Amino acid sequence: MTQKTAIIPITLPTPFDVGPVNCVLLKSDAVTLVDSGAKTEESKQMLISALKDHGLTFKDLDHYICTHYHPDHAGLSKEIQDNGVQTFMLKEAVPYVSNDPHFMEQGEAFYTNLYHSFGVPDALGRLELLKLRKYRTFSSSFVPDTLPLPGDQVQGHEGFIFLKTPGHAPDHLSLYHEEDGILIGGDVLLPHISSNALLEPPAVNETERPRTMLQYRETLQYLMTLNLKTIYPGHGEPFTNAEQLITKRLHDHTERAKTLEHLLSDGPLTVFELCRRLFPKLYEKQLGLVVSEVVGHLDLLQSEGRVRVEEENKISYYRREQEL
Repeated sequence: MTQKTAIIPITLPTPFDVGPVNCVLLKSDAVTLVDSGAKTEESKQMLISALKDHGLTFKDLDHYICTHYHPDHAGLSKEIQDNGVQTFMLKEAVPYVSNDPHFMEQGEAFYTNLYHSFGVPDALGRLELLKLRKYRTFSSSFVPDTLPLPGDQVQGHEGFIFLKTPGHAPDHLSLYHEEDGILIGGDVLLPHISSNALLEPPAVNETERPRTMLQYRETLQYLMTLNLKTIYPGHGEPFTNAEQLITKRLHDHTERAKTLEHLLSDGPLTVFELCRRLFPKLYEKQLGLVVSEVVGHLDLLQSEGRVRVEEENKISYYRREQEL
C-alpha cells in the first residue's frame, strides 16, 4: 500500500537579505529533498544535522528536486548530487546551474547594455555585475540528471506532480497535490513579501528578454485555478490563504503600475530616474531588485498600451500615452 507523503520543512540560514530559506523533506515510498540552501559551511552543517534527526544522510536520499537556480535554493545541489542522488530541475535551469560559459558571457553583456539603456550610471551598473558574480559563488555548478515535464508525476510520492511556475525565475517549478490541495512552491508565492519578477537575459537561441512580470502574473492567475489549501513556501511559514494572497499580489501590481504611470505625467523618464523617485533610499543598496521591480511594472503598463518607449542616443525613455 502506498504511504501518504510526510512533509517536513527544514529551515536553513542564508547570507542574503531575504533571510532563512526553507527546504522540504518528503518521506513516502521515496525519500526526496526539495531545495538545499546556500553553499555555506553553516548551511551545509545544519542541513546534515536536520537530515540526521530523521536518520538520514545525503546518500539515503532517493531524489533531490531543486525549485529554481537561485543560490539560496540551489547552493548545495552539487554536493547532494555527488552523493549519488538523482537530481531534478526544469530544462530552463540548465544554462544557469551549469554555468554555461557562452550563456554567462551573453548574460553579462546583456545586463551591461540594458543598464546603460535604462540610464543607470556605468559605475553603478558595473557594481551590480560584481554583486551578481559574488551571488553566484554561493552555488556550485552542476547539470541535473532528469528534466521533468510539467504534469509529470513526482516519483515515489503518489498524487504529486511537477508544475512549471515561471516569473520569479524562468526555471521555477513547484510540486502540487491536487486532492490534498498542497503546493510546495519555492518562491512562487511567499506569505510576507512579494516575489520579485527578476530581470533575466534572453533564453538560449532567443534575442528578446522575457517579460518576467507578465509571466509571473500569468503564473499567479494559473495558481488561482488550482485547489490550494496549504502552501509550503521557500521563505516564511506554511500558509492557507492562497487565494486571498494572490488577489492582493495582483492588486498590488496594478497599484504600483498606476504610481509609475502618474510619475510619467510631467514627461518622459528613464528607468533609473523612476527608480530614484519610487525608491529614493533603496535604489543604491538594492539596485538590481529595484530595476527589476520598476521594469516589470513598466512592461505591464506597456502591455496595456498605457506607456511607450522612445530611444534617444541608446537611452530608453518611457512616456505616458495620452488619455483620450
